[in-house]
Amino acid sequence: MNIALQTILAKFPIEQIQITVRAHILPLIYLLPDKRLGRVAERIILGILGGQTPVVTEIARQSSKDEGETWPIAKSIYRWLENERFDSGDLFASLYSIGQQVVETEQPEYLVVAVDPVNFEKPYAEVVEGVSVVYKATPPALDGKSRLTHGYPAITATIVNTKVPVTSYANWFSYKTDDFISQNKEIERAFEQTCRLYPNYRIRFVGDSGLDDQKMFAQVANLQEQFAFRVCHLDRIVEVYNERLDRWETEKLQDLVACVPYQATFEVVFKHAGRERIDTIQFGWFKIRLPGTTRNLWILVADDETLHRQLVLITNVPLTSVQAVQEVYNDWRLRTRIEHGYRFDQEQGLDVEDLRVHTVERMRRIFAMVLLAAQIVFVISVCWPPKAVLWIRQLGGKLNNVCDRDGPYWLLQGLAAVITTCMALSFAFLHPFPFQEFTCG
Repeated sequence: MNIALQTILAKFPIEQIQITVRAHILPLIYLLPDKRLGRVAERIILGILGGQTPVVTEIARQSSKDEGETWPIAKSIYRWLENERFDSGDLFASLYSIGQQVVETEQPEYLVVAVDPVNFEKPYAEVVEGVSVVYKATPPALDGKSRLTHGYPAITATIVNTKVPVTSYANWFSYKTDDFISQNKEIERAFEQTCRLYPNYRIRFVGDSGLDDQKMFAQVANLQEQFAFRVCHLDRIVEVYNERLDRWETEKLQDLVACVPYQATFEVVFKHAGRERIDTIQFGWFKIRLPGTTRNLWILVADDETLHRQLVLITNVPLTSVQAVQEVYNDWRLRTRIEHGYRFDQEQGLDVEDLRVHTVERMRRIFAMVLLAAQIVFVISVCWPPKAVLWIRQLGGKLNNVCDRDGPYWLLQGLAAVITTCMALSFAFLHPFPFQEFTCG
């Protein structure tokens, strides 16, 4: 019967999807102590893609029925999550090894790494292990403001200047467990882990205003790497170099930003919601250092004349030329890719917040598998032939209009349609619908 079933499923690229998943997670398969555990990991990733959810029963439902019924497969996944022969640290280590392979394949000139903490919401969880009170700005409360809710904090460091997003550090943690020290310590670990993984690459860390901290400046400098962070504390006191008097003078950063002379003007293309717009950006920069330190830092001010917005960055990259200024600004703009990745993992993509396991260790394991499943979507987008990717997107609902946005969502919908269809066909072939029950006599 399986021969006839394979003939039916041959019209769908389910085998190609399985081969891509298996090839991408080879470091994970080699790390697991048993081959059967590797097959379960492959099944979990396919289930996450097919169901677009990390719920175990939904993952099991997406498995082809020639491999067994839903309940035995769900039990094998639960046993995988509870297996004591490996832990979440092993899964994250394999995730980093997979990232090293991607970087080795693409070989960028240097690495732009976005480090960004995020809070995942579990609004109705009150007695689950390690559940914490987290701060959520999206979606806002009814009054439009940020709110406090139950959930778990997490952090990832993602290489954002490669075609396939690469994770160099990831952790799902709790404020209440014994292994938690502080969120700043998690950020420091992200810096150190990334440098250990890529010792032969120059690394430039980029981050939002949450990383505007003197300790983080020192951490990156001690690692002999570069950073560009958005300035949050404009009221800080800094020392600025006066070239005419050849001395360092103490000023308020906000006053310096307000009177910075513009030294370059460019037209920059922005993309949002499938549309492009061209804004005029004026750039000004100057050298500073923090009181009590001897390290030279630079402030980059980018004023958007079109939307009347201002961006202030602090960096240890010497801004001695217009080319260096453009490079730092463009690298910082790549930081938005990590937010798009969070949105893909969190909302209408893989719905990582819908974890229905009760321990932090199991949550971490599923979090690692969701990150791998998201990578598979980008691997298929980059590595498959264009016509094959277009076929998947059309199956997922692509309209073939000029305004179509060929992002990961249409591709994910198409992959889910392939996996779900193969599951349904295999079930119907092995267990035909009982039409005879509708007849009388």
